[in-house]
Amino acid sequence: MGLSWGHSARVSIVVDSANYSFGPFRLVPSEHLLLREEKPIPLAPKAYELLFALVKRHGRLVSREELMHEIWPDSFVEEINLTVNISLLRKTLGEQIDGRQYIATVPKRGYRFDATVCESVQAAEEAAEAIGLPSGKTPDSTTSTQQPDGDQHATIPKSSKSTTWRYVASLVLAAGVVVAGFLLWKHWAASRTEPIKVEAHHAGQPENAQAFDLYTRARALWNKRSIESVQQSLDLFRQAINADPSYAEAYAGLADAYITAGSYGSSFLAPQIAIPKAEEAVHKALVLDDSSSDAHTSLAYIKLTYDWDWPGAEAEFKRALALDPKNVNARHWYSHELMAEGRILESHEQSEQALYIEPMDRILNEHMAWHHLMAREYDRSIPQARKAIEIDPDFVQAHRVLGLDYLYTGRYTEACSEFKKGVDLSHGDPVSQAYLARCYAMSHRSADARQILDSLIKDTQERYISSAEIAAVFAALGDDTNCVTWLQKAVQEKSSAMIYLNIDPVFDRMRANPSFQAIVKQIGLTPEIDEKKKI
Repeated sequence: MGLSWGHSARVSIVVDSANYSFGPFRLVPSEHLLLREEKPIPLAPKAYELLFALVKRHGRLVSREELMHEIWPDSFVEEINLTVNISLLRKTLGEQIDGRQYIATVPKRGYRFDATVCESVQAAEEAAEAIGLPSGKTPDSTTSTQQPDGDQHATIPKSSKSTTWRYVASLVLAAGVVVAGFLLWKHWAASRTEPIKVEAHHAGQPENAQAFDLYTRARALWNKRSIESVQQSLDLFRQAINADPSYAEAYAGLADAYITAGSYGSSFLAPQIAIPKAEEAVHKALVLDDSSSDAHTSLAYIKLTYDWDWPGAEAEFKRALALDPKNVNARHWYSHELMAEGRILESHEQSEQALYIEPMDRILNEHMAWHHLMAREYDRSIPQARKAIEIDPDFVQAHRVLGLDYLYTGRYTEACSEFKKGVDLSHGDPVSQAYLARCYAMSHRSADARQILDSLIKDTQERYISSAEIAAVFAALGDDTNCVTWLQKAVQEKSSAMIYLNIDPVFDRMRANPSFQAIVKQIGLTPEIDEKKKI
């Protein structure tokens, strides 16, 4: 916005409030609105800014650096939000009539808004009238002229200096209102995205020193997430309870150990055995101390993965974080629910907050890598998984995430190498074997995949192996019938992996299958009818 004085004493008005129409959508920057067939579509502030930045440059490449400078200037924390917001926008906009995405990726360069866009300046004229400036519609008082440089100018009549200064005063006043509004909005946006600056969460220490020592050792073992360490933690949590039967956090810890023993990734107990024991422990914890953030977190995870009570789980996660915003495990597990529901940006925010509190925690680094993996942001996931491995080279889950990154980007040799490391580090854990079988299936080694698969199916007669893991191998092999059969078994056994059906890339090719869609509905989710990006 600026003043340009010539022989006619003109005021140059720059109002960037044109409407942008594309497909069934209309973008109204002056109102911060995205409309679909004239119905408002809610978008987070940063997602809206990103969409506007791309739409106003439609048809041309916009580099990642240019977008980062415009949307997140001088903000290291927000840097990883770019691909998250791109994914969110693609999900919101859907596809064009010809099947193309509205936002195209230019590999290693940036993005292009790849749709026909029509611009309208009607909103600019209305905005000018709203602040008392001439719109060009009343030629008897003002005229609208096009200058050689393409700028639009409103011409102020020369009949009165006081009239001129009234226009100038109106312009200055309007500018002040706009600047003040922008500053207020910027302060509000910063308060929404700035990480919570708190120290790490620790459970309260009881008077019984022995109980606290046993509890601390049990938590350390539980955090290793191996079958052996979780088994050991179960015993130590019980010892802590025996030492102090009134110690609520020890019951919450015991609940978490049973949850891990019977859930996705490191399960060795059937959920129908492990989770009722976890539920019993968590209810004892809440009877002793209803203000225990850890206990509400445990209850939330049970509601999520076993009961498939999505609203109930979210309410408990929010209660846990209200009681203790520093509880990284609550943020970690809450982000799993958000990701499973397709709420990618919210999942990222929880993951980022947890990692900010504990930046060198191997689980939280691995989890952030998993978040990017499920969001199909492999370029973000790979370095994050490597960081988790640097923190702990023996962490099986980190090798697993890195292997999936390689697998879904066509780097099959590297992928299978990572999964083999997982098998070796876990001493042949069946979950790790199932992931190696997935890799063989997708890298055209079907015979090797089926050999592992046959062994896993045989072993189910002797020990618990999640039916969901076996179903995933069949999905990777392209065997839809057996995939559905084993998923139905997984529903019956309450496998925790089921909550990820809508986001796990291994099931992408199954999304149009009516039987698969029926299973998704059984766990309380709406099927993703449109197939995601092919793997």
